[in-house]
Amino acid sequence: MNLNIRSAGTGDIPDIKSILSQYILETELVDDNIDQFIVAETGGRIVGCTCLVSSMDIIELRSIAVLPSCKNKGIGRRLFETLMQRAKGMTDRIFVRTTAKDFFEKMGFEALDGSQKPVLWQDCADCDKLDVCMQVPMVLELR
Repeated sequence: MNLNIRSAGTGDIPDIKSILSQYILETELVDDNIDQFIVAETGGRIVGCTCLVSSMDIIELRSIAVLPSCKNKGIGRRLFETLMQRAKGMTDRIFVRTTAKDFFEKMGFEALDGSQKPVLWQDCADCDKLDVCMQVPMVLELR
């Protein structure tokens, strides 16, 4: 598979939102953060995306997703590796909230105690579903 990883542009917004919505991932922030996204494309078709977002003094990997028909082909890993190259020099650690704990453990992330979510993320602190949330907070030390 000839895979191209590149920065996203405004023309990619509908494809990014379509991919994210397949996993019930947040799409509301795509428009405002499009300059932070990277996409994976093959044959002129976007098959994956991800971004880094800075908020409340942390850098968070967000919205990593690959089309279901393209999973298990190394696309997520390539997106992750490209994003980590961008992260070097920005921070010493990357955070993620995920239901795909196994994938992120393979990438070197370590799970944090769930009590860290409302400490690290204000939207978690304000969420009425915090007690039943399935997202695992994780961190990757870049040092």
